Amino acid sequence: MNTKKLTQLSTQHPRLTVRTLATLMAINDNEGCSISELSQFMKVNEKNVATTIRRLEEGRDSGDVKLIKVKQDKDDKRFKLIWLTAKGKALVKKL
Repeated sequence: MNTKKLTQLSTQHPRLTVRTLATLMAINDNEGCSISELSQFMKVNEKNVATTIRRLEEGRDSGDVKLIKVKQDKDDKRFKLIWLTAKGKALVKKL
């Protein structure tokens, strides 16, 4: 990710933080993973990842644009699994 692209994205999407962009990139590399798996991959606290995911799911970090989709794991209802939407994939591709 270069600084010029990051600056352009932050101008287009002022609510996207570096943490949010890092989370989107990690989801792109691990689609269908749980929050726990994502936090292990990113080497950050699970609570921080869960907060970022919740904000993205609600559209608060992305200006009401749905960048991720979250589904309950059909094998274990305690877990949510995360994917990028088409808009999320397009955004990550710009990085």
